[in-house]
Amino acid sequence: MVDEKSASDLHTLANWLEGYYSNRAQAMAEPVWFVPVSLWYVRLPHLFSEGIGFFTEQFNQHTPGQFYRSRVLQVLGDPLRIENYKLRDQAAWAGASQDPQRLAQLSLADLEHLPGCRILVEKRPDCYHGEMLPGGECRLNPGDSTYIHIEFDLTPSEFITWDRGFDATTGQQTWGSRAGPYRYQKGIPPASSPRPWGERDRG
Repeated sequence: MVDEKSASDLHTLANWLEGYYSNRAQAMAEPVWFVPVSLWYVRLPHLFSEGIGFFTEQFNQHTPGQFYRSRVLQVLGDPLRIENYKLRDQAAWAGASQDPQRLAQLSLADLEHLPGCRILVEKRPDCYHGEMLPGGECRLNPGDSTYIHIEFDLTPSEFITWDRGFDATTGQQTWGSRAGPYRYQKGIPPASSPRPWGERDRG
């Protein structure tokens, strides 16, 4: 059973995480190193019997509507942590952050748990800090030659996240920012968020 303090941290973390983010200010200041990205964290109150669920995805603001990195998170307490899930059919759920009716149909059968991708979270004086355990266990598919490492700092108004991929043999970085973390500011989403490209084609 989660104690009172852990429950408070769990709900504070979830409240701070939920919403729309953009790193446009960072991309304007450092266009060589960063692209402007829109990012959503949408709460899933129906999905898990324990903790708080979220659907997250993003798109490059130069190509709005081309959603990617769709996944599901489960925020849990005692200890404070985030479990990661991949979608069995990524294409089927692209753009679902913009469609509450679609998200309401999401079930555990649509997900695959990624046990090596757990993020441990600690409360610091000015933020919540999250980081995957070392060891290179976070892989989207068995046998992948690249592992993922994620760390972040979250405040009520800012989400600073550093997501990178590394070659499991050499330890060399293979993808992700090489100039430091992405700095997302929480804000109000565009008045008319774009639909996924597939939905546009259907009219």
